[in-house]
Amino acid sequence: MENFSVLEFRQDKREILTDFLQGIFVVLAFSWLFYDSFYAVPLLSPFILFWHKERAAARKQKKKDLFLKMFREWILLLASSLAAGYSVENALGQSYRELKLMFPKGGIMLKELKDMLAKSENNLSPEALFTELAKKHPFDEVKSFVEVFCTARASGGSLNGVIRNTASRMAEIMDTRREIETLLASKLYEQKIMTVMPAAVLLYVRIGSGDFLNGLYHNTVGAVVATVCLLIYLAAYLLAKRMVRFEI
Repeated sequence: MENFSVLEFRQDKREILTDFLQGIFVVLAFSWLFYDSFYAVPLLSPFILFWHKERAAARKQKKKDLFLKMFREWILLLASSLAAGYSVENALGQSYRELKLMFPKGGIMLKELKDMLAKSENNLSPEALFTELAKKHPFDEVKSFVEVFCTARASGGSLNGVIRNTASRMAEIMDTRREIETLLASKLYEQKIMTVMPAAVLLYVRIGSGDFLNGLYHNTVGAVVATVCLLIYLAAYLLAKRMVRFEI
């Protein structure tokens, strides 16, 4: 069976290649729509990097959401194992097996747990394992959990209660985030439509009544107007994206 990191590397390469090809297609389409000339491709080529950056950011956010979802489920499973009388080390193994059943497609949290179990066999303490996890994934939820866990271990507090309280707080944050996403769903849909509409209208006019656009192409004034319109189009997209962005 291939190593997870190798599979992840290959997937990243495929995603980058897909972004590159999609970016080329968009640049060619915009060159034809706005300039009626593929000589504009060098001018628009930086858009390929912009496209890749946007797609990479969307994938990163998706992976973060999945990681935090798995992390919340994991600490609930860990708390249940501790409540059943397992030691922290044995609770790690039990929570890992149960999390695999909940997420059969895998995920980064499962990989981290597998690595943690391997290191625990070399007598690495749970505090060190969790601290390393927080360094690799420095999200507020992870860092808060690790700080509270290490403090509870050092002071002899109730680990089960600490973990359950941490999971409850994470659940509240995730529920609030989902409620906001639900409220913004229609606005996000409108934003996607409005992002596509200018290019779609231009394509419709270009195909249906191309004569109306003759004055726009193959002259200096038309090229300047097309460039300004394209910049306004891009600025409107970035502004609309910023308006529907939120952080909790």
